[in-house]
Amino acid sequence: MKGTIIKFWSDIVEVKFKKEDLPLVNHLLTTHEGKTFLLVKRVLNDTTVRAIVIYASKEISMSDVVINTKQGFMVPVGKQSKNNIYGFQGEPMLNATVKPKYIEMDSIINNERSLNMELKLVETGIKAIDFFIPIIKGYKLGIFGGAGVGKTVLMKEIIFNVNRKHKSTSNIFIGSGERSREAIELYNELESSKLMGNSVMYISKMNEAPGARMSIVPIGVTAAEYLRDKEKEDVLLFVDNIYRFIQAENEVSASLGKKPSVGGYQSTLESDVANVEDRLFRNENGSITSFQTIFLPMDDLSDPSAVAVFNHLDGNLVLSRAQTAKNLFPAFDPLASSTNSIDEKIIGKKHFDAIIETKRILKAYKDLEDVILILGFDELDDESKVTVKKALQLENFFTQNFFMTEHFTKAPGVYVPLEETVDSVIRILEGKYLKQSPEIFSYVGSNLNIPTDEDLGL
Repeated sequence: MKGTIIKFWSDIVEVKFKKEDLPLVNHLLTTHEGKTFLLVKRVLNDTTVRAIVIYASKEISMSDVVINTKQGFMVPVGKQSKNNIYGFQGEPMLNATVKPKYIEMDSIINNERSLNMELKLVETGIKAIDFFIPIIKGYKLGIFGGAGVGKTVLMKEIIFNVNRKHKSTSNIFIGSGERSREAIELYNELESSKLMGNSVMYISKMNEAPGARMSIVPIGVTAAEYLRDKEKEDVLLFVDNIYRFIQAENEVSASLGKKPSVGGYQSTLESDVANVEDRLFRNENGSITSFQTIFLPMDDLSDPSAVAVFNHLDGNLVLSRAQTAKNLFPAFDPLASSTNSIDEKIIGKKHFDAIIETKRILKAYKDLEDVILILGFDELDDESKVTVKKALQLENFFTQNFFMTEHFTKAPGVYVPLEETVDSVIRILEGKYLKQSPEIFSYVGSNLNIPTDEDLGL
Protein backbone atom coordinates (compact mmCIF):
# COMPACT_ATOMS: atom_id res chain seq x y z
CA MET A 1 0.00 0.00 0.00
CA LYS A 2 2.98 2.34 0.46
CA GLY A 3 4.91 4.02 -2.35
CA THR A 4 7.69 6.57 -2.69
CA ILE A 5 7.84 9.84 -4.62
CA ILE A 6 10.59 9.52 -7.22
CA LYS A 7 9.97 12.63 -9.31
CA PHE A 8 7.87 15.82 -9.22
CA TRP A 9 7.44 19.01 -11.24
CA SER A 10 4.77 21.70 -11.39
CA ASP A 11 1.75 19.99 -9.78
CA ILE A 12 2.64 16.51 -11.09
CA VAL A 13 4.13 13.72 -8.98
CA GLU A 14 5.51 10.31 -10.00
CA VAL A 15 5.22 7.59 -7.36
CA LYS A 16 6.84 4.13 -7.31
CA PHE A 17 4.95 1.23 -5.69
CA LYS A 18 5.40 -2.50 -5.39
CA LYS A 19 3.72 -4.25 -8.29
CA GLU A 20 0.94 -5.70 -6.10
CA ASP A 21 0.19 -2.29 -4.51
CA LEU A 22 -0.11 -0.30 -7.76
CA PRO A 23 -3.15 2.06 -7.57
CA LEU A 24 -5.70 2.50 -10.36
CA VAL A 25 -6.46 5.68 -12.31
CA ASN A 26 -8.56 8.14 -10.24
CA HIS A 27 -7.53 6.54 -6.94
CA LEU A 28 -6.53 8.94 -4.17
CA LEU A 29 -3.07 8.85 -2.63
CA THR A 30 -2.16 10.57 0.63
CA THR A 31 1.05 11.66 2.31
CA HIS A 32 2.12 13.94 5.17
CA GLU A 33 0.02 11.92 7.66
CA GLY A 34 -3.02 11.92 5.40
CA LYS A 35 -3.08 15.70 4.98
CA THR A 36 -1.73 15.94 1.40
CA PHE A 37 -3.85 14.46 -1.41
CA LEU A 38 -2.78 13.24 -4.84
CA LEU A 39 -5.01 11.84 -7.60
CA VAL A 40 -3.69 9.15 -9.95
CA LYS A 41 -4.16 10.17 -13.60
CA ARG A 42 -1.83 7.83 -15.47
CA VAL A 43 -0.28 4.39 -14.94
CA LEU A 44 3.21 4.52 -16.52
CA ASN A 45 4.23 0.89 -15.96
CA ASP A 46 3.57 -1.94 -13.53
CA THR A 47 5.25 -0.10 -10.64
CA THR A 48 4.95 3.63 -11.38
CA VAL A 49 2.02 6.05 -11.56
CA ARG A 50 1.73 9.73 -12.35
CA ALA A 51 -0.57 11.77 -10.10
CA ILE A 52 -1.71 15.38 -9.80
CA VAL A 53 -1.58 17.34 -6.57
CA ILE A 54 -5.07 18.01 -5.20
CA TYR A 55 -4.02 19.61 -1.94
CA ALA A 56 -0.59 19.96 -0.33
CA SER A 57 -0.47 20.61 3.41
CA LYS A 58 3.28 21.25 3.14
CA GLU A 59 6.03 21.10 0.53
CA ILE A 60 6.35 17.77 -1.28
CA SER A 61 9.84 16.25 -1.22
CA MET A 62 11.63 13.40 -2.91
CA SER A 63 11.28 10.07 -1.08
CA ASP A 64 8.09 11.16 0.75
CA VAL A 65 6.11 8.04 1.66
CA VAL A 66 2.74 7.85 -0.11
CA ILE A 67 -0.26 5.74 0.96
CA ASN A 68 -2.60 4.17 -1.61
CA THR A 69 -6.17 4.61 -0.27
CA LYS A 70 -7.42 2.14 -2.92
CA GLN A 71 -10.44 4.35 -3.58
CA GLY A 72 -11.44 7.59 -5.28
CA PHE A 73 -13.05 10.65 -3.68
CA MET A 74 -15.63 9.72 -1.05
CA VAL A 75 -18.86 11.67 -1.39
CA PRO A 76 -21.22 12.48 1.52
CA VAL A 77 -24.73 11.60 0.30
CA GLY A 78 -28.33 11.19 1.39
CA LYS A 79 -30.58 12.98 3.84
CA GLN A 80 -27.89 13.12 6.55
CA SER A 81 -25.61 15.13 4.25
CA LYS A 82 -28.08 18.02 3.96
CA ASN A 83 -27.73 21.32 5.78
CA ASN A 84 -23.97 21.34 5.28
CA ILE A 85 -21.09 22.42 3.05
CA TYR A 86 -18.39 20.05 1.80
CA GLY A 87 -15.08 20.34 -0.02
CA PHE A 88 -13.39 17.67 -2.11
CA GLN A 89 -12.33 15.80 1.07
CA GLY A 90 -15.98 15.21 2.00
CA GLU A 91 -15.54 16.60 5.50
CA PRO A 92 -18.48 18.74 6.73
CA MET A 93 -17.49 22.39 7.13
CA LEU A 94 -20.32 23.05 9.58
CA ASN A 95 -20.97 21.23 12.85
CA ALA A 96 -22.86 18.09 11.89
CA THR A 97 -24.99 16.25 14.46
CA VAL A 98 -25.34 13.18 12.23
CA LYS A 99 -22.50 11.62 10.22
CA PRO A 100 -23.54 11.31 6.56
CA LYS A 101 -23.24 8.16 4.49
CA TYR A 102 -20.27 8.10 2.09
CA ILE A 103 -20.02 6.47 -1.33
CA GLU A 104 -17.24 6.57 -3.90
CA MET A 105 -17.43 9.23 -6.61
CA ASP A 106 -18.96 7.97 -9.89
CA SER A 107 -19.85 4.62 -8.28
CA ILE A 108 -23.62 4.69 -8.95
CA ILE A 109 -23.82 6.05 -12.51
CA ASN A 110 -27.23 5.11 -13.90
CA ASN A 111 -27.79 5.41 -17.66
CA GLU A 112 -31.37 4.10 -17.70
CA ARG A 113 -33.71 6.81 -18.87
CA SER A 114 -37.48 6.65 -18.93
CA LEU A 115 -39.22 7.82 -22.07
CA ASN A 116 -42.88 8.79 -22.52
CA MET A 117 -43.10 10.34 -19.07
CA GLU A 118 -45.50 13.19 -18.42
CA LEU A 119 -43.74 16.54 -18.88
CA LYS A 120 -44.05 18.95 -15.95
CA LEU A 121 -43.16 22.64 -16.11
CA VAL A 122 -40.98 24.16 -13.37
CA GLU A 123 -42.11 27.75 -12.76
CA THR A 124 -39.38 30.18 -11.69
CA GLY A 125 -41.43 33.38 -11.32
CA ILE A 126 -38.82 35.11 -13.53
CA LYS A 127 -40.72 36.49 -16.53
CA ALA A 128 -37.95 36.19 -19.13
CA ILE A 129 -37.26 32.53 -18.27
CA ASP A 130 -40.84 31.33 -17.84
CA PHE A 131 -41.96 33.02 -21.06
CA PHE A 132 -39.07 32.39 -23.49
CA ILE A 133 -37.42 29.30 -21.97
CA PRO A 134 -40.06 27.21 -20.16
CA ILE A 135 -38.20 24.77 -17.91
CA ILE A 136 -39.37 21.17 -17.76
CA LYS A 137 -38.55 18.87 -14.85
CA GLY A 138 -35.37 16.96 -15.69
CA TYR A 139 -34.13 19.53 -18.24
CA LYS A 140 -30.73 21.21 -18.35
CA LEU A 141 -30.60 25.01 -18.61
CA GLY A 142 -27.38 26.86 -19.36
CA ILE A 143 -26.96 30.52 -18.36
CA PHE A 144 -24.35 31.99 -20.73
CA GLY A 145 -22.66 35.35 -20.27
CA GLY A 146 -19.40 37.24 -19.98
CA ALA A 147 -18.03 38.73 -16.78
CA GLY A 148 -20.34 40.93 -14.72
CA VAL A 149 -23.63 40.46 -16.62
CA GLY A 150 -25.46 38.80 -13.72
CA LYS A 151 -25.12 35.01 -14.12
CA THR A 152 -24.69 34.20 -10.41
CA VAL A 153 -27.42 36.63 -9.32
CA LEU A 154 -29.86 35.02 -11.77
CA MET A 155 -28.84 31.56 -10.54
CA LYS A 156 -29.51 32.56 -6.93
CA GLU A 157 -32.91 34.02 -7.85
CA ILE A 158 -33.85 30.74 -9.55
CA ILE A 159 -32.81 28.78 -6.42
CA PHE A 160 -35.06 30.81 -4.14
CA ASN A 161 -38.03 31.20 -6.48
CA VAL A 162 -38.23 27.55 -7.48
CA ASN A 163 -38.03 26.48 -3.83
CA ARG A 164 -41.01 28.66 -3.01
CA LYS A 165 -43.12 26.53 -5.37
CA HIS A 166 -41.40 23.14 -4.99
CA LYS A 167 -40.67 22.75 -1.28
CA SER A 168 -40.31 18.97 -1.44
CA THR A 169 -37.32 19.03 -3.81
CA SER A 170 -33.70 18.82 -2.68
CA ASN A 171 -31.10 21.39 -3.71
CA ILE A 172 -27.50 20.64 -4.56
CA PHE A 173 -25.20 23.58 -5.25
CA ILE A 174 -21.81 22.92 -6.83
CA GLY A 175 -19.30 25.76 -6.76
CA SER A 176 -16.41 25.05 -9.11
CA GLY A 177 -13.74 27.74 -8.96
CA GLU A 178 -16.08 29.69 -6.70
CA ARG A 179 -15.21 32.94 -4.94
CA SER A 180 -15.30 32.38 -1.17
CA ARG A 181 -17.47 35.47 -0.81
CA GLU A 182 -20.15 34.09 -3.15
CA ALA A 183 -20.30 30.76 -1.33
CA ILE A 184 -20.60 32.47 2.07
CA GLU A 185 -23.31 34.81 0.77
CA LEU A 186 -25.29 31.92 -0.73
CA TYR A 187 -25.06 29.92 2.50
CA ASN A 188 -26.23 32.90 4.59
CA GLU A 189 -29.14 33.53 2.21
CA LEU A 190 -30.19 29.85 2.20
CA GLU A 191 -29.91 29.72 5.98
CA SER A 192 -31.93 32.90 6.57
CA SER A 193 -34.62 31.66 4.14
CA LYS A 194 -34.79 28.28 5.95
CA LEU A 195 -33.83 26.45 2.75
CA MET A 196 -30.49 25.08 3.95
CA GLY A 197 -32.23 22.18 5.71
CA ASN A 198 -33.01 20.67 2.32
CA SER A 199 -29.80 21.78 0.61
CA VAL A 200 -26.21 20.56 0.22
CA MET A 201 -23.28 22.64 -1.01
CA TYR A 202 -20.12 21.21 -2.59
CA ILE A 203 -17.51 23.93 -2.97
CA SER A 204 -14.06 24.16 -4.51
CA LYS A 205 -12.63 27.66 -4.28
CA MET A 206 -10.82 29.38 -7.14
CA ASN A 207 -7.51 29.33 -5.25
CA GLU A 208 -7.54 25.53 -4.93
CA ALA A 209 -5.61 23.19 -7.21
CA PRO A 210 -7.14 22.39 -10.62
CA GLY A 211 -7.61 18.75 -9.53
CA ALA A 212 -9.97 19.90 -6.75
CA ARG A 213 -11.88 22.32 -9.00
CA MET A 214 -12.18 19.58 -11.62
CA SER A 215 -13.36 16.88 -9.20
CA ILE A 216 -15.98 18.87 -7.27
CA VAL A 217 -18.45 18.70 -10.19
CA PRO A 218 -18.61 14.87 -10.47
CA ILE A 219 -18.65 14.77 -6.64
CA GLY A 220 -21.82 16.90 -6.61
CA VAL A 221 -23.35 14.97 -9.52
CA THR A 222 -22.78 11.68 -7.65
CA ALA A 223 -24.66 13.15 -4.66
CA ALA A 224 -27.53 14.20 -6.98
CA GLU A 225 -27.68 10.71 -8.50
CA TYR A 226 -27.89 9.18 -5.02
CA LEU A 227 -30.83 11.39 -4.02
CA ARG A 228 -32.62 10.63 -7.30
CA ASP A 229 -32.00 6.89 -7.59
CA LYS A 230 -31.69 5.76 -3.94
CA GLU A 231 -33.81 8.29 -2.04
CA LYS A 232 -36.32 8.68 -4.94
CA GLU A 233 -36.25 12.49 -4.72
CA ASP A 234 -36.52 15.26 -7.29
CA VAL A 235 -33.29 17.27 -7.28
CA LEU A 236 -32.51 20.81 -8.36
CA LEU A 237 -28.81 20.91 -9.26
CA PHE A 238 -27.05 24.27 -9.55
CA VAL A 239 -23.53 24.50 -11.00
CA ASP A 240 -21.61 27.76 -10.85
CA ASN A 241 -19.50 27.82 -13.02
CA ILE A 242 -19.21 24.90 -15.44
CA TYR A 243 -16.57 26.86 -17.41
CA ARG A 244 -14.27 26.72 -14.37
CA PHE A 245 -14.64 22.93 -14.42
CA ILE A 246 -13.57 22.88 -18.09
CA GLN A 247 -10.72 25.26 -17.29
CA ALA A 248 -9.51 23.01 -14.46
CA GLU A 249 -9.62 19.94 -16.73
CA ASN A 250 -7.58 21.93 -19.25
CA GLU A 251 -4.96 22.86 -16.63
CA VAL A 252 -4.61 19.21 -15.61
CA SER A 253 -4.36 18.14 -19.25
CA ALA A 254 -1.59 20.69 -19.86
CA SER A 255 0.29 19.59 -16.73
CA LEU A 256 0.17 15.99 -17.95
CA GLY A 257 1.73 17.10 -21.23
CA LYS A 258 -1.26 16.42 -23.48
CA LYS A 259 -1.39 18.43 -26.70
CA PRO A 260 -4.11 21.12 -26.80
CA SER A 261 -6.84 21.14 -29.40
CA VAL A 262 -9.05 23.91 -30.87
CA GLY A 263 -8.74 27.27 -29.11
CA GLY A 264 -6.11 25.98 -26.71
CA TYR A 265 -8.55 23.65 -24.93
CA GLN A 266 -7.76 20.06 -24.01
CA SER A 267 -8.26 17.42 -26.70
CA THR A 268 -10.71 15.64 -24.37
CA LEU A 269 -12.98 18.69 -24.01
CA GLU A 270 -16.09 17.03 -25.47
CA SER A 271 -15.77 13.85 -23.41
CA ASP A 272 -14.97 15.78 -20.20
CA VAL A 273 -18.25 17.69 -20.55
CA ALA A 274 -20.24 14.63 -21.69
CA ASN A 275 -19.06 12.60 -18.66
CA VAL A 276 -20.93 15.07 -16.44
CA GLU A 277 -23.86 16.23 -18.59
CA ASP A 278 -25.02 12.78 -19.68
CA ARG A 279 -25.78 11.89 -16.05
CA LEU A 280 -28.32 14.68 -15.53
CA PHE A 281 -31.81 13.56 -16.52
CA ARG A 282 -35.18 12.34 -15.30
CA ASN A 283 -36.08 8.69 -14.82
CA GLU A 284 -38.71 6.63 -12.97
CA ASN A 285 -37.01 7.27 -9.62
CA GLY A 286 -37.00 11.06 -9.84
CA SER A 287 -35.45 13.94 -11.72
CA ILE A 288 -32.29 16.03 -11.76
CA THR A 289 -33.19 19.45 -13.14
CA SER A 290 -29.96 21.37 -13.62
CA PHE A 291 -29.10 25.04 -13.94
CA GLN A 292 -25.54 25.80 -15.01
CA THR A 293 -23.75 29.10 -15.47
CA ILE A 294 -21.23 29.22 -18.32
CA PHE A 295 -18.69 32.02 -18.49
CA LEU A 296 -18.12 33.27 -22.05
CA PRO A 297 -14.53 34.34 -22.73
CA MET A 298 -14.65 37.63 -24.66
CA ASP A 299 -18.49 37.32 -24.66
CA ASP A 300 -18.03 34.81 -27.50
CA LEU A 301 -20.87 32.29 -27.89
CA SER A 302 -18.78 30.36 -30.43
CA ASP A 303 -15.98 29.68 -27.92
CA PRO A 304 -15.24 25.90 -27.96
CA SER A 305 -16.01 25.58 -24.24
CA ALA A 306 -19.48 27.13 -24.71
CA VAL A 307 -20.18 24.98 -27.78
CA ALA A 308 -19.17 21.80 -25.92
CA VAL A 309 -21.68 22.52 -23.11
CA PHE A 310 -24.35 23.88 -25.46
CA ASN A 311 -24.57 20.52 -27.27
CA HIS A 312 -25.90 18.85 -24.11
CA LEU A 313 -28.41 21.48 -22.95
CA ASP A 314 -32.18 21.56 -23.37
CA GLY A 315 -32.22 25.35 -23.14
CA ASN A 316 -29.68 28.15 -23.26
CA LEU A 317 -30.25 31.55 -21.72
CA VAL A 318 -27.86 34.21 -23.01
CA LEU A 319 -27.12 37.32 -20.95
CA SER A 320 -26.01 40.23 -23.10
CA ARG A 321 -23.67 43.11 -22.31
CA ALA A 322 -25.73 45.27 -24.70
CA GLN A 323 -28.76 44.79 -22.42
CA THR A 324 -26.79 45.74 -19.31
CA ALA A 325 -25.73 48.93 -21.12
CA LYS A 326 -29.43 49.77 -21.51
CA ASN A 327 -29.97 49.13 -17.77
CA LEU A 328 -32.22 46.17 -18.56
CA PHE A 329 -31.94 43.45 -15.89
CA PRO A 330 -31.93 40.51 -16.12
CA ALA A 331 -29.77 41.26 -19.18
CA PHE A 332 -31.57 38.59 -21.19
CA ASP A 333 -31.19 38.35 -24.99
CA PRO A 334 -34.30 36.50 -26.27
CA LEU A 335 -33.03 36.30 -29.86
CA ALA A 336 -29.74 34.62 -28.92
CA SER A 337 -31.46 32.26 -26.44
CA SER A 338 -33.29 29.07 -27.36
CA THR A 339 -34.90 25.94 -25.92
CA ASN A 340 -36.40 22.69 -27.13
CA SER A 341 -39.38 23.08 -24.77
CA ILE A 342 -41.21 25.56 -27.05
CA ASP A 343 -43.82 23.10 -28.24
CA GLU A 344 -47.54 23.75 -28.51
CA LYS A 345 -48.27 20.37 -26.88
CA ILE A 346 -46.14 21.27 -23.86
CA ILE A 347 -46.89 24.95 -23.21
CA GLY A 348 -50.26 25.38 -24.97
CA LYS A 349 -51.27 27.32 -28.08
CA LYS A 350 -51.72 30.70 -26.35
CA HIS A 351 -48.20 30.74 -24.93
CA PHE A 352 -46.68 29.27 -28.10
CA ASP A 353 -48.26 31.90 -30.38
CA ALA A 354 -47.24 34.70 -28.00
CA ILE A 355 -43.57 33.58 -28.12
CA ILE A 356 -43.54 33.43 -31.93
CA GLU A 357 -45.07 36.90 -32.28
CA THR A 358 -42.83 38.43 -29.57
CA LYS A 359 -39.67 37.11 -31.22
CA ARG A 360 -40.90 38.35 -34.61
CA ILE A 361 -41.37 41.86 -33.24
CA LEU A 362 -38.01 41.90 -31.42
CA LYS A 363 -36.22 40.65 -34.56
CA ALA A 364 -37.92 43.29 -36.72
CA TYR A 365 -36.89 45.97 -34.20
CA LYS A 366 -33.29 44.77 -34.23
CA ASP A 367 -33.27 45.01 -38.04
CA LEU A 368 -34.62 48.57 -37.81
CA GLU A 369 -32.13 49.82 -35.20
CA ASP A 370 -29.53 50.93 -37.76
CA VAL A 371 -32.19 52.72 -39.80
CA ILE A 372 -33.40 54.57 -36.69
CA LEU A 373 -29.83 55.61 -35.82
CA ILE A 374 -29.29 57.07 -39.28
CA LEU A 375 -32.69 58.51 -40.22
CA GLY A 376 -34.49 58.78 -36.90
CA PHE A 377 -37.73 57.24 -35.62
CA ASP A 378 -39.99 59.80 -37.37
CA GLU A 379 -38.86 58.64 -40.83
CA LEU A 380 -40.26 55.13 -40.31
CA ASP A 381 -43.54 54.06 -41.87
CA ASP A 382 -46.55 53.59 -39.57
CA GLU A 383 -46.24 49.81 -39.39
CA SER A 384 -42.57 50.02 -38.40
CA LYS A 385 -43.37 52.65 -35.77
CA VAL A 386 -45.89 50.28 -34.17
CA THR A 387 -43.32 47.47 -34.24
CA VAL A 388 -40.70 49.64 -32.53
CA LYS A 389 -43.11 50.82 -29.84
CA LYS A 390 -44.20 47.26 -29.07
CA ALA A 391 -40.58 46.05 -29.02
CA LEU A 392 -39.50 48.78 -26.57
CA GLN A 393 -42.47 47.97 -24.34
CA LEU A 394 -41.60 44.25 -24.42
CA GLU A 395 -37.93 44.94 -23.63
CA ASN A 396 -38.93 46.98 -20.60
CA PHE A 397 -41.60 44.49 -19.52
CA PHE A 398 -39.09 41.64 -19.21
CA THR A 399 -37.04 43.62 -16.67
CA GLN A 400 -37.63 42.48 -13.10
CA ASN A 401 -36.63 43.33 -9.55
CA PHE A 402 -35.05 40.31 -7.84
CA PHE A 403 -35.34 39.25 -4.23
CA MET A 404 -31.58 38.63 -4.36
CA THR A 405 -30.82 42.28 -5.15
CA GLU A 406 -33.21 43.99 -2.72
CA HIS A 407 -30.32 45.19 -0.52
CA PHE A 408 -28.70 46.83 -3.60
CA THR A 409 -31.69 48.27 -5.44
CA LYS A 410 -33.86 49.02 -2.36
CA ALA A 411 -36.78 47.78 -4.50
CA PRO A 412 -38.80 44.72 -3.39
CA GLY A 413 -38.40 41.53 -5.42
CA VAL A 414 -41.29 40.34 -7.58
CA TYR A 415 -42.48 36.80 -8.36
CA VAL A 416 -44.70 36.72 -11.45
CA PRO A 417 -46.78 33.56 -12.16
CA LEU A 418 -46.42 32.21 -15.70
CA GLU A 419 -50.10 32.75 -16.57
CA GLU A 420 -49.87 36.44 -15.66
CA THR A 421 -46.68 36.84 -17.71
CA VAL A 422 -48.29 35.33 -20.84
CA ASP A 423 -51.46 37.42 -20.46
CA SER A 424 -49.39 40.57 -19.93
CA VAL A 425 -47.32 39.97 -23.07
CA ILE A 426 -50.47 39.35 -25.12
CA ARG A 427 -51.88 42.73 -23.99
CA ILE A 428 -48.72 44.44 -25.31
CA LEU A 429 -48.83 42.46 -28.57
CA GLU A 430 -52.45 43.51 -29.08
CA GLY A 431 -51.32 47.15 -28.97
CA LYS A 432 -53.27 48.14 -25.88
CA TYR A 433 -50.53 50.54 -24.71
CA LEU A 434 -49.30 52.09 -27.98
CA LYS A 435 -50.05 55.66 -26.86
CA GLN A 436 -48.13 55.29 -23.59
CA SER A 437 -44.41 55.41 -22.86
CA PRO A 438 -42.50 52.09 -22.77
CA GLU A 439 -41.10 53.25 -19.41
CA ILE A 440 -44.36 52.35 -17.66
CA PHE A 441 -43.30 48.70 -17.94
CA SER A 442 -39.83 49.09 -16.41
CA TYR A 443 -39.43 46.75 -13.45
CA VAL A 444 -43.15 46.06 -12.99
CA GLY A 445 -44.54 42.63 -12.23
CA SER A 446 -47.42 41.87 -14.57
CA ASN A 447 -49.19 44.67 -16.47
CA LEU A 448 -52.69 43.42 -15.71
CA ASN A 449 -53.26 46.33 -13.33
CA ILE A 450 -51.81 48.98 -15.66
CA PRO A 451 -54.59 50.96 -17.42
CA THR A 452 -54.74 50.50 -21.19
CA ASP A 453 -55.04 53.37 -23.70
CA GLU A 454 -58.77 52.69 -23.84
CA ASP A 455 -59.10 52.85 -20.05
CA LEU A 456 -57.35 56.22 -20.07
CA GLY A 457 -59.41 57.50 -23.00
CA LEU A 458 -56.31 58.10 -25.17
